[in-house]
Amino acid sequence: QDDDHAVVLKPAGVSTHGLGRHHLSALLTRSTTLPEGAKPIHRLDHGTRGPVLVAWNPEVMSAFQSQWPSIVKTYHSWVSGGGLPSAGCCGFPIDSKSSRSVFHVLGSRSWAVHGTASLVEWTIETGRTHQIRRHAAAMGHPVVGDMVYGTPPLYTGAGLHLTCTQLSYRHPTTGQPMNIQVRPAKKMRRAIPGDFTPVATSKFTQLFEG
Repeated sequence: QDDDHAVVLKPAGVSTHGLGRHHLSALLTRSTTLPEGAKPIHRLDHGTRGPVLVAWNPEVMSAFQSQWPSIVKTYHSWVSGGGLPSAGCCGFPIDSKSSRSVFHVLGSRSWAVHGTASLVEWTIETGRTHQIRRHAAAMGHPVVGDMVYGTPPLYTGAGLHLTCTQLSYRHPTTGQPMNIQVRPAKKMRRAIPGDFTPVATSKFTQLFEG
């Protein structure tokens, strides 16, 4: 948090916007530690945990919106099964709109329901509704815990295994590069020590250990 903006960690199970008092926008409005007028600049899916940029005023909001195409959002998910290509891009259209998700498979581990689950790193070049979840399902490897796009057998424990792990942007007034990294929730980390077969190197892999 500084004089222009903040980054807040949205937990899984909380919507960014909505009705009532328990979505992120309403919580920001009621906060006693944030300036009046604090508003989220972008959305994260209800079931996704991760950082959300918050602006204090319309000028900062406009500055973020102008650089939005260059802001890099890195996600990680456990998807069902193994045997995915080691890397690639999914361009399956969503709601008749072009959509692109770049992915790299970091490794795999055993998973009781699916037999095997793979840890996938994603960067999205577009921002369609449920983009990663829909692209993963279109590839035949839905996100673990996805009750909407998943196919039986479904894992029903601990919710959706998808998190936004890093947000990289430029400060809205100084232009300084900013990198916000978030440690995944416990459910996303390897439950069995040593039960992971890496297939690629990533600076994020260690976040999912233990």
